[in-house]
Amino acid sequence: MVIKKVTPYGEWESPISIESVASGARSLTAPRVCSKTGRVFFLEGDGAGRTAIMEMTTDGAVDILPKECSVGNIVYEYGVQALQILPDGRLIFSNQDNTVRILDPSTSQVRTIIEDSSILRYGSFTAHKTSPWVLAIQEDHTNNTPYGIENYIAAINVETGSVKRVISGADFYYQPRFNDDGTRLVWLEWNHPEMLFDMAKLYSADWDSESATVERSTIVAGGNFQGVCEPHWGPDGALYFSKETGGHRQLFKIAPEGGKPVHIAFLGLTRFDLGESSLFESSRTYVPLSSRHLLATAVSNGKCRLLCIDLEQETWKQVAQDQDISALNADCISRIDESSALVVAKGPTTSNSLFKIDIHNPKKDKLLRTAGLSGSDFADGLLSVPEHITIPSRSEPRQTHGILFMPRNNKYTAKEGELPPLIVFSHGGPTGMANSALNLRAQYFTSRGYAFLTVNYAGSTGYGNAYRRYLYGRWGVSDTNDVADFAAHLVETGRVRLGAVGITGGSAGGYNTLQALTQYPTTFAGGVCACGISDLIQFDDHTHKLESDYAAALLLPEGTPEDDKVRIYKDRSARYHADKIQSPLLLVHGVADPVVPVVQARIIHDIVKKKGGDVKLVEIPDEGHMLSKPDTVRKYLAEEEAWWRKTLLKL
Repeated sequence: MVIKKVTPYGEWESPISIESVASGARSLTAPRVCSKTGRVFFLEGDGAGRTAIMEMTTDGAVDILPKECSVGNIVYEYGVQALQILPDGRLIFSNQDNTVRILDPSTSQVRTIIEDSSILRYGSFTAHKTSPWVLAIQEDHTNNTPYGIENYIAAINVETGSVKRVISGADFYYQPRFNDDGTRLVWLEWNHPEMLFDMAKLYSADWDSESATVERSTIVAGGNFQGVCEPHWGPDGALYFSKETGGHRQLFKIAPEGGKPVHIAFLGLTRFDLGESSLFESSRTYVPLSSRHLLATAVSNGKCRLLCIDLEQETWKQVAQDQDISALNADCISRIDESSALVVAKGPTTSNSLFKIDIHNPKKDKLLRTAGLSGSDFADGLLSVPEHITIPSRSEPRQTHGILFMPRNNKYTAKEGELPPLIVFSHGGPTGMANSALNLRAQYFTSRGYAFLTVNYAGSTGYGNAYRRYLYGRWGVSDTNDVADFAAHLVETGRVRLGAVGITGGSAGGYNTLQALTQYPTTFAGGVCACGISDLIQFDDHTHKLESDYAAALLLPEGTPEDDKVRIYKDRSARYHADKIQSPLLLVHGVADPVVPVVQARIIHDIVKKKGGDVKLVEIPDEGHMLSKPDTVRKYLAEEEAWWRKTLLKL
């Protein structure tokens, strides 16, 4: 029997160090299988800024990209899909220097086909099977303002490097995709001030390879708050897509010969969200394996599963249950053959990992690659186990959801009767979702004796359409009520210590943090705001194109008179209520943040400081919106822990 050392919460020693968190911030995404050779590729970020193209060989994963190259682009600022396979087995990719290049995976030779113009950006490639044309999203920054930037679908000739704009007229384009024989293509589009999640439309058209032209385009589905997303062609020529219907995102199919979309609504499937509509364009969360089977990510009540859907038998089953999988999103699935696929996923004890999944035989499932640290790198009993919690809202007729990680350490315990401090974390988005997968940052704190709660406040995905849309017109109010309700609930039910609850989050979560400190000034003992919004009026004037209408949709109830807009913006901005902030506030912000400019942090810092409040601003040079560089993670986490020790561990 292990005798644990009795030590106050927050004072426990842990092998999960700041360096563990920083070095564990490796990404793994974009699995690709070459239909011609069977070779397997994927993208892996080293956490330090470089993203490599890896090949999965019999000897393990090998970096086949020259070290001077790094995959990525900043189309729509967040970036779009950056890697695709050409019919001959070569790889086309966006390089982070704003060029488009081709890699020969056998020789690691790289050829640049589009030079950096500093004006044009490219990504989201789809290759034609029998011609040199590759479709891509082109973004033109000649007029570099949210309403001046122009987007197109362009055709790139990979032999000559020539570029031709083939689809134009809409403000936004996502996911242009050729079908397998290259005779047709599909894409998503929408316009200012529409929201992608509600109004994206799916178009289909014929393709003429000789003239490189799009002909006879027609709308397939979308608009009218259907929010179409993730169009994918099946190997038999069928077209699949997801749209909102009956309370959830659901899959639809158009047969190879055409006809009307058919809802794949087999018994029980309608309770899941299938398909992902996200600001991150590269989403691929399901894949047609054959005319009979789909492999799909399904989310219900914030929990993620991997399903095999049998279109002939009209049945479905959960697969990969023996694998440590609880979170799949973005560009995470790629077909190998009619019975297997590559899947990138995370689990409660597993970091970003690449799996081979067989839909018929779970014994053939295999873990191919893990990026970063996982549960196996730490002792049993160290990692906190996630607990999904749903509570009633105290001010609104609905429920709210969260995932709680209680303190856990295999070598420490607290005195009997003592309660832990709590860190409440608000995810970004705000139409995002926190999940129960391994989060080393959360485990850093739980292994030291803090409770850690991630709140899926109103507006989060994963709980159906009504819950996501509930935030429209209520941003800055309903999401703020939710974090305060959870804090009160966990205190009143004796889970955490009164007077020792902190609030934190990044981006929209940072905005939520500031709102919570102004609206519930006595609930939270401290706050840590990362790249958050403090002044919605100024934010609306200076944010990037993709989110230039986002705030208005979330803030203004339908039919709001123009005269009321400024009043609502001010009412929901911490800048104009900073005198209510009583708790010490730490602000962390990247100086090069293109999404939420650093001036947002400077505004609230200067006001709180002038009023005599306890506030500190940490600016990170050369850092963007995600605060993900290893040196940034080290500094940010050290500053945050010091803040919690100061505010939550005080007697």
